[in-house]
Amino acid sequence: MRGYLRFLVCLVVYLLLIAPAWSAPTCGTILPGKKRVEWGLALNTLFKYSVNNSTTKADLRSEQLFLTLAYGIFDWLALDGKIGLADLRNDKSNHLDIDYDFRWGGGYGFRIKAYENPQNNTRLILGVHHISVHPASEMINSTRYKAIFDDNQIDAIFAKEYGLGIPYAGCKVSKSRLLRRDNTNDSSLHSHVRLGVILGYDYRLPRETYINIESRFIDETAFTVGVSHIF
Repeated sequence: MRGYLRFLVCLVVYLLLIAPAWSAPTCGTILPGKKRVEWGLALNTLFKYSVNNSTTKADLRSEQLFLTLAYGIFDWLALDGKIGLADLRNDKSNHLDIDYDFRWGGGYGFRIKAYENPQNNTRLILGVHHISVHPASEMINSTRYKAIFDDNQIDAIFAKEYGLGIPYAGCKVSKSRLLRRDNTNDSSLHSHVRLGVILGYDYRLPRETYINIESRFIDETAFTVGVSHIF
């Protein structure tokens, strides 16, 4: 009974968050557990994410290398954080294609294990995640261009464990924003609120070490690979 009550509470909170929240990795199905820490490395590659305003459209690309950290508030609730390096490419401004070099990026979020059935090794994970990319500025024809890319996501993934492997699939709602500034002007490009598909796989290594592989489609084209360890 307590399990169903927790599921209902988590579902209500999750639905309330969908309204204000706007794509980012889901961080997979492994939660560290109560008062435990999971840290690792993750490479997130954004092959295409379209943003636009009334006059401009850009299909953005980005490479992001993060040090990741998750802390278990409860066995069913984990806070996620990440910090590292990120770039941003293929921004279009003043008829130019601008590639911003690597500088810093980071993100935060949380995951809820809303449902789990130990008998058939299935679970439902709900998550909210945000990534912000702050690449280096670029000087072109005496004009300095700066950009900040905010990438946001709400996701739900269903997983079934088979031995050491945990394949999962799910869906997500995402929205992103690109803020730009040059010598004289500020502007922004946005994506529409869009639905996407998630396919992923967690694999257990010895001593509570895990590998995560994840792809995301439709609203974006992206791929993430990471390794983590629970203390």
